[in-house]
Amino acid sequence: MSDTDILLTLYSIVAGLGISKLAQGLATMIEARDRIRFYWVHSTWLAITLAAHVVTIFALIRFTKSPHWTVFNSMLTLSMPLLLYLISDLLVPALGEAESVDLRAYFYRNHTWFYGLMVATTLIGMAVQIAVEHQVDWTQGGPLRLTALLALIGGLVSKRPAVQSVVVLVLLAVMVTGATLISVDFM
Repeated sequence: MSDTDILLTLYSIVAGLGISKLAQGLATMIEARDRIRFYWVHSTWLAITLAAHVVTIFALIRFTKSPHWTVFNSMLTLSMPLLLYLISDLLVPALGEAESVDLRAYFYRNHTWFYGLMVATTLIGMAVQIAVEHQVDWTQGGPLRLTALLALIGGLVSKRPAVQSVVVLVLLAVMVTGATLISVDFM
């Protein structure tokens, strides 16, 4: 087992915990659906975060072919699934037995932390690529990351529902495009 195999395994374990957190939270929300007022922006973020967990694993596989791995690069890389785990946890409200939850209010209450963590995850992804590949990919992933970063910053600075709607739609398009490009690379 190579050093990058160990890194990929650790990354996958932490990402799996984040995916489990999302799945468990979704199941809990479905069970408590009578006490929850759903908000489509929040629900879309659940899907985007799930996709981010999976897409980043496959993006990392591409990086494992590079000879430029250091302890610093590995720590940067492992911070990404940790941040995505925190985002997954923030997306899932703690539901008491008789408590009602308005996911719109919940989303906006956690808005700053959520977006801050997403911006950090995106910036770290850019830093990992530069540190490992010693270049910026301006053909596929680079423009997608830049688009995501700009959308996230827009979502961070504005709590307006119209802005939040645009941000999730842009990020959904970025996620679908990124997943498609990574899938084509693996075909």
